[in-house]
Amino acid sequence: MNIKNIAIVLTVLLVAIAAMLLMQKGNYVDQATEHYNKTTQNTFKATSKIVEYVGNSIDVNKMVWALACEGIQTAKSSQDMAKLEAKYFPATKGSNSKVKMTRHFEASTFYFIDSKFDKVDTDKKTDVWFLNNLSSIDVSALLGLVTPAATAPSEEEEEYEE
Repeated sequence: MNIKNIAIVLTVLLVAIAAMLLMQKGNYVDQATEHYNKTTQNTFKATSKIVEYVGNSIDVNKMVWALACEGIQTAKSSQDMAKLEAKYFPATKGSNSKVKMTRHFEASTFYFIDSKFDKVDTDKKTDVWFLNNLSSIDVSALLGLVTPAATAPSEEEEEYEE
């Protein structure tokens, strides 16, 4: 082959390689952009869920604290506590323990309070028992001092939901 033909083949080959490199460069940029957007969106969604969970958790904690504070100031019986619980958490009900003379209210697994009463009374008209003379409200769980499993009622206890 003469030099003219070799020069033409090399020029065509050089142009083809340059075109291929330019096309690949554009593809790499598109792939990188697509990967970045996908990763960023997934991270944003996960972070949004965490922020939403923390926000909900703070709201529940705040409402359980308000329930405990209002309960210790105004409630005298388990019936009064049941009314306050319905005010703050209409869908959730607490339970009374006649044996321990306590009322357990659990807004969520980690946010619960136990109200301690001094005596058990019976309503003469309906013959239904209730706890009377609120003495204290245990907020240890709200302070992070008690685990939910430690306060689970035993099977032997008689419980009553209001």
